[in-house]
Amino acid sequence: MSKRLCALLIALAAAALLPACSELPGTGPKSNAVQSLATTRLQSDTALPYALVDVSADTLGFLSQPNVVSFQGAFPDKRPKPQQLAGVGDVLNISIFEAAPGGLFTPATAAGARPGNFVDLPPQAVDQNGNITVPYAGEIPAAARTLTEIQQAIVARLRNRAIEPQVVVSLNQQHSSVVSVLGDVNTPGVLALNSVGERLLALLARAGGPKFEAIESYVTLQRDGKKVRVLLSRVVHDPRENIFIRPNDVIFITHEAPTFTALGALNQNVFGFNSEIPFDVETLTLAQAIGKAGGLNDQQSDPAEVFVYRYEDRRFLEKLGVDTTKFNYERIPTIYRVNLRDPSGYLLAAGFQMRTKDVMYVANARVVDYYKLLTLINNTANTVSNTSGAVTNLNTATKTAW
Repeated sequence: MSKRLCALLIALAAAALLPACSELPGTGPKSNAVQSLATTRLQSDTALPYALVDVSADTLGFLSQPNVVSFQGAFPDKRPKPQQLAGVGDVLNISIFEAAPGGLFTPATAAGARPGNFVDLPPQAVDQNGNITVPYAGEIPAAARTLTEIQQAIVARLRNRAIEPQVVVSLNQQHSSVVSVLGDVNTPGVLALNSVGERLLALLARAGGPKFEAIESYVTLQRDGKKVRVLLSRVVHDPRENIFIRPNDVIFITHEAPTFTALGALNQNVFGFNSEIPFDVETLTLAQAIGKAGGLNDQQSDPAEVFVYRYEDRRFLEKLGVDTTKFNYERIPTIYRVNLRDPSGYLLAAGFQMRTKDVMYVANARVVDYYKLLTLINNTANTVSNTSGAVTNLNTATKTAW
């Protein structure tokens, strides 16, 4: 095979490979694809539509907030629970006093055998109708009443029967004002609330505390059909999040360290490390996330094309000025883009707050594809040259044999 023919084969191979630039191996979508498909995909029925938002000085004010979900925002009533009320299932102690022996509850014959003119009734449970039963007083409404109101109701019923009656009512067992503390705590169970009101961290302490570190634990609070999930370390560090607990609240602790996924042209991925990275702190910025991933790879990355993928609330995107009318759901797939070639890019990245389950992706520089193509052409040329040499040697050997 002549050198001219060999060169021709190499040129033909290169020409055949040029249209395949877009099919070369890579770590993810090209930067121009992210830009163009943000609009074209809205008309597609098969692909997932998404919103593309450039991180800038105009949008950073919204994106610098670590998390818009909070207990104080979801449950704005910051007061302690109202005065303690009796409820169905509670068990009450009732003591009735009379001014002198010989009354309804302290007969004269028994006066000298007791230290005072009173009688302790058997513990009374508030029944399903919300009542308790007191001898000679009948059924007394007790549910949704304070202990003082119950005392006054019993005295009113006994005033014309006993000798200047006085009544003391106390709580024996509490079953209506309780809170369930479940999940990853050392002693989960149902706890009775005390009369002065208790905050979230106090209830967790009574349940033995969380099994794991606060940065690795989430608190889910269920109240009146509403459920809110907040990182426990935030409750610890922000006193406003340590809200008062209400009767029948459910507190659930789950062990889940906040993490993000780092993909693309990053040094950590080049070195073969795990792409799922824990926050290790309560709040993490994009600049810190890039640092945790080993920084951008100098031989591969395009600093102008750093992306963060997440699902964003519709109302939040509307605050950023995004047209959300093209999306039919509340949680909208969103891609944020940061240009680190801009001198202010790292300042923007230092303010951009990451969220758990975010995906950070750094696109390859466009020249990387040309390097890959040249490598492929060079390998093809070597293969053709080796094949040509093998054919020449075979011809020579054949002529010599004849």
